[in-house]
Amino acid sequence: MSTITEVITVPGAGGYYVEDLDALQQNPLPPEARYTARPISPGFRAVREPAQIVSVGLVLDSGQTAWGDCAGVAYSGKSGRFPVFRADQGLETIQRLVAPILRGKSVEQFRPLAAEVDQLTETVTLERTLPERGQGEDLTRRELFQSAARMFQGQPQVQETVRQPIHPAVRYGVSQALLQAAALHHQITPAEVICREWELPLPERRVPLHGQCGSSRFRGALKMIHRRLDSLPHALVDDIPNQLGQEAVQLVRYVRWLKKQIQDLNDPAYTPTLHLDVHGGLGRIFDDDLGRILGALYSLEKAADPLPVRIESPLIMDSLEEQLETMKTLREYVDFRDLNLQLVADEWANTLPDIAAFLEARAAHMIQIKMPDLGGIPNSVDAVLRCREEHLGAFLGGSCAETDLSARLSVHVALAARPDLLLIKPGMGLDEGYALIRNEMDRTLAGLRNQN
Repeated sequence: MSTITEVITVPGAGGYYVEDLDALQQNPLPPEARYTARPISPGFRAVREPAQIVSVGLVLDSGQTAWGDCAGVAYSGKSGRFPVFRADQGLETIQRLVAPILRGKSVEQFRPLAAEVDQLTETVTLERTLPERGQGEDLTRRELFQSAARMFQGQPQVQETVRQPIHPAVRYGVSQALLQAAALHHQITPAEVICREWELPLPERRVPLHGQCGSSRFRGALKMIHRRLDSLPHALVDDIPNQLGQEAVQLVRYVRWLKKQIQDLNDPAYTPTLHLDVHGGLGRIFDDDLGRILGALYSLEKAADPLPVRIESPLIMDSLEEQLETMKTLREYVDFRDLNLQLVADEWANTLPDIAAFLEARAAHMIQIKMPDLGGIPNSVDAVLRCREEHLGAFLGGSCAETDLSARLSVHVALAARPDLLLIKPGMGLDEGYALIRNEMDRTLAGLRNQN
């Protein structure tokens, strides 16, 4: 029986950056200016910072070491998410809270040990800025932004001490190492560990892949098209005037351009889904008016026809409750108008209970299961299975800020749980992430076929 004899940690580099999206959507900046520009969102030191990670290794009594990478998401601290993940804080949390409960534990079973880590809590002190309006009055989104900005300008702040779960990045990375450890112990693949513990059939086929091109909206999209990706191009929306435009005209033109590039291939068998994450941009340009947003969705569907379209995060509200209500209503509008276009939930779907709430409300056609936000890998497995049970689309996503290791392990989660889509990660260059994800998937499937 393999047991953990030691827990080792080392700081490392994420595959992309963390960015203050609220600051960029208020005031678009060229990339070279983002590294020094002042943020408006709490937790950031600049508008753009290199993402930090912590690699955690579980030393087994067999002499082997199982590794995982603690990584957060690029748009941290937004829509109920935890703040930016800092390596020094992650190192301290692991050695103080995680390592003591893991030393001496058997790695024969992955799921219960990952759940034990996922339940760890710690006391933290949070800072918030005092609002200018009277106590009990609701703040508008603009006032919330201004309140956050005042925090960086020496305005009155209060401190709150709260008990909360340890950072999901830590739970995510440690669970990766535990999954690897169980696979080493049983001498099987991580996908087989998940299939065994969740009583799922072994995988036999690929999971469709979804690409993201970041700010390289045209060159990156061409790469995806010529690689015949199943779903594309995601793209960032951090410059609303140029990327969306008034009345979303620029976005409609972009969809037409994408369709033309696909049609120019002259390959009738290739009909990918155009999946556009607008990061709440339609809500911004249409002042959260659902009727006007619906009109823009209709225009996007017509521009893409006959290709299917998904729109992720058409608008972002100030709370989970508001997001559920608004997305539910917008989905009802889309369905009533018999649009084929699908809505994808991302923001505010940060935990397994959050995702359950979206499923119950039928507040989207598909949910992005953002693995670093959910913490332990078992939460992502359960989220995919819940979506399948409820007949809603499951998009096993994550972040460009992750690593090669977390990306490879996400392939095993996808092969076992069978989501509708798997995100290509890390980074935004596409080619490297595509090769990593695709090859890991094909190698794993080939190995499983060889066993049979």
